[in-house]
Amino acid sequence: MVETELEQRAGEAPKMYWQVLLRLRWLLGGTIGLTFAIGRMIEALWFDPNVPIMRIVGDVTAWGLLGGLAVWLTLTWVSRQEQRYQAGLEQALRDQQRAYSQLALLSEVNRRIVDSATLDEILDAALTFPRRLVPARATAVMLIDPTGIVETRAHGAPVDELARLRKALNIADRMATARHPQMIESVDCTGVCLALPLHDGMAPLGWIELHLERPMTIAQDELALLETIANEIAEAIASARRRSREERAIYQLERAIAEERARIARDIHDGIAQSLAFMRMRIDLWNEWIESDPQRLRAELTELKSTLREQIRELRRAIFALRPVQFDELGFVGGLRRYIVEFAGQHNWDIHVDLSGAPSAISPEVEAVAFRVVQEALTNVAKHAAASRVEVIIGQADEGLQLIVRDDGRGFDPGTLPEAPGHVGLRQMRERLAALRGQLTILSRPGAGTELRAWIPLR
Repeated sequence: MVETELEQRAGEAPKMYWQVLLRLRWLLGGTIGLTFAIGRMIEALWFDPNVPIMRIVGDVTAWGLLGGLAVWLTLTWVSRQEQRYQAGLEQALRDQQRAYSQLALLSEVNRRIVDSATLDEILDAALTFPRRLVPARATAVMLIDPTGIVETRAHGAPVDELARLRKALNIADRMATARHPQMIESVDCTGVCLALPLHDGMAPLGWIELHLERPMTIAQDELALLETIANEIAEAIASARRRSREERAIYQLERAIAEERARIARDIHDGIAQSLAFMRMRIDLWNEWIESDPQRLRAELTELKSTLREQIRELRRAIFALRPVQFDELGFVGGLRRYIVEFAGQHNWDIHVDLSGAPSAISPEVEAVAFRVVQEALTNVAKHAAASRVEVIIGQADEGLQLIVRDDGRGFDPGTLPEAPGHVGLRQMRERLAALRGQLTILSRPGAGTELRAWIPLR
């Protein structure tokens, strides 16, 4: 870390003072030793004039050297201690400044993540912040999804070069189970990468690659900070994915509600509303037939009674379709069985239900589509087939969920479906199945009943 201006000013004055003191320690030691020697000579000549001159010279020289050496050693020791103290103080200031910089960086990461409204903004932060600590020549962010590993961000080098380095360093295998930063080097030292794992605590989400020019040693506190930043980013990625799934689920729910409303409106318009409009027009004729043709009016009223009975049945069917199915309380198989039996009871069908082949674990998306397919198939049987017996079978085939709805009704020519306006529900079934890569097959011919087969992949 580079010294800041504050640290330089804090250490500049003491350094100059002790450097001058160290340079003058010989002069100070010699001056004090000479002063001590002169004082000893004056003392000897004044109090003991009979002492031989050579002895005086020897005493003066010995004591002067001892005194000067003592002073020099003392000054040197004190100066060295002061230098160590000053060096420790400066190191403490550098460490404090370093810790402050790291805390500021971590705070900036948190603010950036909090302010990020999308996953793309979080990935941009994942590409930016680690480079503030490690001078990488190229960086990349890799994420894991159900189809494999995807490079979502890259900077500093072409994509094909990063792919080559990634393969040469075998980064994908190294990061499959890593939970801490990994310094990965090639055998010939042509590639060096610091990889930061992204993990949500349960499963790996991916990793951040910092490709370096050459091998380097990274301080432990910086490695710890990089790991903390990677954990913050991983948590933000997991939260963004959960938020996206929730938003998508809300959108799908709203779309399903809108489709259901459209279906109900279409059923009412094509059925009950048209019948009521037709009967309203016939009332004008009935008023004329009261006097002129009462016998014909009596036949019309008999037909009206039958029509009203049919429309009441149709209205009850529409109301029954609005009832919620208690999958949460009965499970998918139990809830679907209850719906099928009650629907058949509304139309006096001889019903056969076999749901024993249904898998024990089905995703909510598959459950919703499977229920809508069965619901629409039974609705079509009630509206068009005039059937007396209906079979509903659910099983597994080719790693998928297979639904079969079979009736003994009047049947139809499947080749007329694209032009038939009364089969909008079949088109919606195809669209629902296509969204999950499923398939719909219809087997029917006039007078021979109808068999509807739907297949939904479970993986």
